[in-house]
Amino acid sequence: MPKMRRWVPKLYNRKALFFLLAALIFCWNICLLWLSDQGLGLQIFQLLLWLGIAISLEDQMVNLWPKPSRFSLLAGAILLVLLFTLSPVLISWQAGYMKYLPLPASICGLALLSRPLNQWQLFAAPLFISLLLPISGAFAVLSSPIQNRLTALLTWAFLYGLGFQSGLSGKEISIGSAGVIVQTPCNGNEQLIFSVSMVIILQLIFPLKQRWRILAAIGGAIVSAYAVNTIRIALLAYFTTWEDRSGMAAFDFFHGHGGLIFSLIAASIAGWIFYRLLDQELTA
Repeated sequence: MPKMRRWVPKLYNRKALFFLLAALIFCWNICLLWLSDQGLGLQIFQLLLWLGIAISLEDQMVNLWPKPSRFSLLAGAILLVLLFTLSPVLISWQAGYMKYLPLPASICGLALLSRPLNQWQLFAAPLFISLLLPISGAFAVLSSPIQNRLTALLTWAFLYGLGFQSGLSGKEISIGSAGVIVQTPCNGNEQLIFSVSMVIILQLIFPLKQRWRILAAIGGAIVSAYAVNTIRIALLAYFTTWEDRSGMAAFDFFHGHGGLIFSLIAASIAGWIFYRLLDQELTA
């Protein structure tokens, strides 16, 4: 009993309650995407962002004791209650741009419950990481027309370099009488967003000091994303050439959920490049 009495106050202090609320918001945020039938890629990307947010706050555990002002406490409580109350509406609106907003709104609510507005330096990295979700959505919409043609051109050049008698017409890549048309779902935006976001998150948590290394990390992420997706589209085009449509099962897999494998590979390569650069900087 004495041990139990010592633990009870720890479970009910403000810091413990803050972390319990953060865990609840995380679960709510993930369930929101799942219940609205969002793509697996978006759900995994949001998990990546949550992981980055958690790691960015790990070194600040001592400073995470909530000390809000009256205004920030009231504003944060109203914002989070509003988000929870509007859950059914948010689920129905998730088909549009609304799916990108609950995450940054949730982090803003937690920040308000922790500190006044003039003391948000502690949450600068988590807030920026959360904003990568709407930024990625805007980037995907704006860049898709260019990405479609660029991906088609790179894939055609890759296949031609391998010796395939491939043709290119706009966004269509042909190998003989078969081929693929590069549309938004397979234009490489997902791989590019995963890999560049990985570098941004790592830079916020383990910052590189030298500018050329930062540029090298971002450049490596972009190149790896395009290279990985080029290989993916080339495989899709190759699968369409198999006799009796025997390659369509593989085509459907790598065109659908299997494409996420390539996104994770691109992000892993970007992370490896970043850590190599960080290791060189630390040992220099």
